[in-house]
Amino acid sequence: MKGINTTILILLAGLLTGILCESYLSISHKALLLFLAGILILFTTVHFILKLKRAQHPITGVLAFLLFICLGVTVTQFNDPLKKTNHYTQVSSANSSQNLIFTIVEELKPGFYDGKYIARLNQTDSIFTTGFVLLNIKKDSTAQRSKLKVDDRIYVNQKLEKLTPARNPFQFDYAAYLNRKHIYAQITTTSKELIYLKKQEITLKGYAANSRSYLQQKINNYSFNKDSRAVLNALLLGQRQELSSDLQESYSNVGVIHILAVSGLHVGILMLLVQFLLKPLGNYKTSRILRCILVIAIIWTFALFTGSSPSVLRAATMFSFIQLGSLLGQRQASLNAIIISAFLLILINPGLIYEVGFQLSYTAVFFIIWLYPKFEKLWQPKNKILKYYWQLIVVSIAAQIGVLPLSLYYFHQFPGLFLVANMIILPVLGVLLIFGIVILILAGLNMLPAPVASAYDFLLTLLNTVIRYLAQFDSFLITNIYFSITLVFIGYAIIFSFGNLINKINYKRICIFLITLIALPTGLLVLRKQQSNSSLYILHQYNTSLLAKQDSNKKLLFYLPEDKKMSESIIKNFKENQFINSVQSRPLNNFYLVNSKKILRIDSLGIYDIPGLKPDLIILSQSPRINLDRLIHQFPEVKIIADGSNYKNYVMRWEATCRKKKIPFHNTYDMGFYKIE
Repeated sequence: MKGINTTILILLAGLLTGILCESYLSISHKALLLFLAGILILFTTVHFILKLKRAQHPITGVLAFLLFICLGVTVTQFNDPLKKTNHYTQVSSANSSQNLIFTIVEELKPGFYDGKYIARLNQTDSIFTTGFVLLNIKKDSTAQRSKLKVDDRIYVNQKLEKLTPARNPFQFDYAAYLNRKHIYAQITTTSKELIYLKKQEITLKGYAANSRSYLQQKINNYSFNKDSRAVLNALLLGQRQELSSDLQESYSNVGVIHILAVSGLHVGILMLLVQFLLKPLGNYKTSRILRCILVIAIIWTFALFTGSSPSVLRAATMFSFIQLGSLLGQRQASLNAIIISAFLLILINPGLIYEVGFQLSYTAVFFIIWLYPKFEKLWQPKNKILKYYWQLIVVSIAAQIGVLPLSLYYFHQFPGLFLVANMIILPVLGVLLIFGIVILILAGLNMLPAPVASAYDFLLTLLNTVIRYLAQFDSFLITNIYFSITLVFIGYAIIFSFGNLINKINYKRICIFLITLIALPTGLLVLRKQQSNSSLYILHQYNTSLLAKQDSNKKLLFYLPEDKKMSESIIKNFKENQFINSVQSRPLNNFYLVNSKKILRIDSLGIYDIPGLKPDLIILSQSPRINLDRLIHQFPEVKIIADGSNYKNYVMRWEATCRKKKIPFHNTYDMGFYKIE
């Protein structure tokens, strides 16, 4: 990768190291700033002395790396809202009604029972606060539902509730996902309880949201199909709230869900379009500068207009640096733009490195830039149509190879039809975007002819029909793929060694490639060995008992009441994250033995006085009417677990008793599942 700025690459590595290490360190702001200042002074002094002597020494590189590690720790700490004294978690009491004033920041896709928004909390009772919360507005058929808008200021008397964490193994943890977005509490209310206050200001986000709302109202005046309108909003306005679950799943299953999220693909097409339109400006120096300024301005206007989502902001930043690099005549403008834009974005918001979208988008672009030239040289057809489709194939394969390990780790599935779908959709996506922008402009000016709108509706309907048709071939969709973080690193080692081998075939590179290939089955064997011990999971299911046992033969047994069915989502989560050969169900037992640990389950009958039995753990289920003091007196060394089949008031009473007696107690309502190994 000749031409890459290795200095910024090393500094980016140091910054990432510091961000990742911050959670393991316990250091005050003051001490951290002193340490940062000390390293900065040392680095500056050494660099100045070596410059005077006109000498070079690796110590400067080491000090620079340490400096940016410290910088990564610093920016992570200072970006943590929980460390601010006026954050609502520091000044408000949870689960008690309070006078809350907040401002709407973003509208989310509504749930089945409620509308969802992200709001910034401005005031709690008489205290001015900061921080974001999740706002849930219950749907009420008897009340007129008023849709909240960005920048609306609202007063409500409600509780700040804790976010509910994942309660079962391998389940998507929505609470943790929101925590990474600095959202730590939620408000649940109804439209009737909201009191609208006077807006203090209209932000750029508010202006953009109002503009989108205006255009959506204009589009609603035309007879667009429901799914077509939803795709139009997603494709051009960055709003996916109206997409139906089945349509979104169809796009995901054929591997083209990325076209429904305004991101680098859309920004790249827009950039190429603007560059083409500005081509008449010529290639003079002033023309190039003017063209660069106009392209960057249009890119950022589009980013703001489509909602300023993290994906489109990343793309706008990256393509802005690509434009600047091209203007300065850098040979490796694209790769350097990726590195610099990633560096700046992470410096501003360190939490981005944990976002799946951030990881996938940068990985895809990097591998397109790196692998595309290598693959394109394998065949260079003279026919223009063949050449165009060959380039599309190469781009799709390069991107898919690049994101494959991460995609398998996060989503545990592989869309076998991704190449076919991309060959059909990518050639027409530019037309759909350009045509769509014209549709929005004409609709906004009240000049959109109905036949033109109908033509665009026909194209979007045809697109959805093709996607749904391809999604029917579910045999090409490989699901429940086990892929751990260890396999992710091995996967990228294979990809990099293969890319280097294509670039230049020699004995050394062949050996490295073969070693990485051998590492894959070796890693699988090691991981399989690690999961060879039997485990028993006490799962959380509301109003019922559910246990899962994974034995050394990779058999998964579910224990549940005879009138209940196994949860497909829980089975799916186990298959994706563990080596599972078979899944079976059994009726609930009252006694289990796992790796010499004795587990007694006490159900509604309340039987536990069994001669000779000394359990290590006791599961309380189905709200047994027992005297817990007597139980603890009989088994003083036991740990007690209460599952989701118990009445909550019973669980609270048992927990208070165990706390008083200093007996370990696990409540699946609050603490989630319990694993016994």
